[in-house]
Amino acid sequence: MSSANIGWLFYKDYYRELNYIDLVNKKEEHNSKIIEKKVQNIIDAKPFLDEAEIIGSTRFQATTAYPGLILGSGNAHEIPDVKGQAILGFHFDYTSGLPVIAGSSIKGVLRSAFKHPEYIQALLDDENVDVKALEEEIFDNADIFYDAHIIKADAYGRILGDDYITPHSDPLKDPIPLRFIKVLPDVTFAFHFELGEGILNRSEKEMLFRKILEELGLGAKTNVGYGKLGEFKALAKTKEELAREEEEKAQKEEERLGKLSPLDRVFDKYNNIIPDIINAMKANEIEQELFVELAKKIKSELVKKPKEWEKAKQKALKRKEYIESILKG
Repeated sequence: MSSANIGWLFYKDYYRELNYIDLVNKKEEHNSKIIEKKVQNIIDAKPFLDEAEIIGSTRFQATTAYPGLILGSGNAHEIPDVKGQAILGFHFDYTSGLPVIAGSSIKGVLRSAFKHPEYIQALLDDENVDVKALEEEIFDNADIFYDAHIIKADAYGRILGDDYITPHSDPLKDPIPLRFIKVLPDVTFAFHFELGEGILNRSEKEMLFRKILEELGLGAKTNVGYGKLGEFKALAKTKEELAREEEEKAQKEEERLGKLSPLDRVFDKYNNIIPDIINAMKANEIEQELFVELAKKIKSELVKKPKEWEKAKQKALKRKEYIESILKG
């Protein structure tokens, strides 16, 4: 079962093999054993995690903190009178069967922070920002919030575990622990957004989102510590983005070089290291029509250093003689 679709294990296989007559007659033993095994199969599942699909203009990764993350707890999943069951629902991606944080949930948590304008201004370190206008820009216009998917399990290859809540329905009776499934600590999710630019640019929005998610958390029971996120990091860029950056970099470099004279371009190419320029001249790696002007410029630099000109010895002397030979023609 370790490679099975976990969503299928949780919502389909979970109910197979149950004796429904025993459920009606409230006989627990047989069904409890089956459910114990089913829940353990879910917890023990170690799915193959492929590299996250890179989508959107802005993305980052974050890792769950102790005690973990609860997703989709409102989904129905309880069977009457069966011990050992996972009583809370869970949200899985239909195709991969992996836990997924719905984009709508991410959007909802982020927007909830905007109910407190002073909080947003504090996070942005700007008390003059129009929080209402910013909220409309982010949540009512074209910004898109994609589902967050798991890209890395914990150190043991696990993503799910179980936990218990102990509601005290009767102060005179011992509480009965109720079992549920959670995403374990140290599991990493990838977050993706398609963000426009306006009051804030994409980078500023990303940092704002990170701060809100880090402080407010995600999922259910955040009031008792679940859903905390940490270790926020950037995600890899797409090949198209890298190619575009290289193209922009090359274009800027071409524009910069275009503003330099042919002489300055030679010095720039060799990082103003005169011995390297002289070696390139000797190897005919530089146009000969530049030699005289280069020699003049090199001499003007070397004259400033007595050991390179007036008191030149060995290699420095050879460089001096080479430059003088060019200037003498």
